Amino acid sequence: MKTFFGLVGLVAMLFLLSGGSPIIREYYVEVPASGPEELRRLVELGFDIGGVNFDKKTATLVIPEPLLSRLDVKVLSKRLIPAPDPQYKNHSEVEQFLKDTERAFPDLARVESIGRSVEGREIWAVQLTNRQSPVVTKPAVLFDAMHHAREVITPEVALDIVDYLTKNYATDAKVKRWMDHYSIWVVPMVNPDGNNRVWTQQAMWRKNTRGGYGVDNNRNYPYAWNTCNGSSGNKSSDTYRGPEPGSEPETQALISLVRRIRPIFDISYHSFSEIVIYPFGCSPHHIPEPDRAIYEGIGRELASKLVRDSGTGSYRAGTSYELLYNVDGGSIDWMYATEKVMAFVIEINGDSLGFQPSFSQWRDITVKRQRAGWQYILDKMSKPLS
Repeated sequence: MKTFFGLVGLVAMLFLLSGGSPIIREYYVEVPASGPEELRRLVELGFDIGGVNFDKKTATLVIPEPLLSRLDVKVLSKRLIPAPDPQYKNHSEVEQFLKDTERAFPDLARVESIGRSVEGREIWAVQLTNRQSPVVTKPAVLFDAMHHAREVITPEVALDIVDYLTKNYATDAKVKRWMDHYSIWVVPMVNPDGNNRVWTQQAMWRKNTRGGYGVDNNRNYPYAWNTCNGSSGNKSSDTYRGPEPGSEPETQALISLVRRIRPIFDISYHSFSEIVIYPFGCSPHHIPEPDRAIYEGIGRELASKLVRDSGTGSYRAGTSYELLYNVDGGSIDWMYATEKVMAFVIEINGDSLGFQPSFSQWRDITVKRQRAGWQYILDKMSKPLS
């Protein structure tokens, strides 16, 4: 399968030489994957794993059309990946939404740039709190989305948090309590350059756009960077970790924000496996007691609140290496190990929907189901270690 790595590089080179025109069609390819060992093997072979279906014991790969005939794994099904639904928001639309909210609710919302991307786009954050509250020092909580560019539904969840809290402050006693006593931060789009590339060049683009090849921001955080085969040193890989820890401006922007606001919790939205992930991503590195028991308890309870796309059953919870494969340089590992933030990844949506489900059919269903998760975290703010 070294040949597969070579072909991936060839496809990436052809794409760049073509000027970024969308000449390469991509497919979701379903293959057997009975557990983490098989998933790790697929990662080691260079496959781009989009998501996992635990009930069916399958993984969904993202495969460019030129590589389909070269696969030497059993293919259960394949489907062409359509262009992303244009109703999902691009960077300028996210910016407009946040600034409109700030204008409509100046006592509740404050928008700021926390940094600039590789290509110079602002990375926007919004602080949600009652700015007239007599509470001077407020505990902080952070929600972030779109580390990975193709996961276009994740900013919708983040923006729903903004919309729900500002519009319900005056009428919902629980929302008022949260906004009066906590500082709630939302970063809807960590990776604006990658998002632009999804809309203009390649629907399944995952990374930022460093050098045209891109760096996976969620393999670029300084803690445990390049330690357990949980990322790649190959620039053409979708998990390329970057030249050094914390090298990317998007990564640096979130690091700086976390160090400034000192959140108790962080939820980072990704897709698509319907799981809740907590540290650590490298096997067999465990959170020490008593934090481990607390983390696992909150993680399982958080997962139990989230309804799967099928309408029945709830999400699974665990570390990435227990559920999927090794991950090093991930944001939640850095947040816990370095800054003592209780951080979780929530992977929304399942394999039948993929990264870019129909906006009209799924956007509202997904964001409403995710409310149970982020509202649970806000309820836990008063007693985080229980």
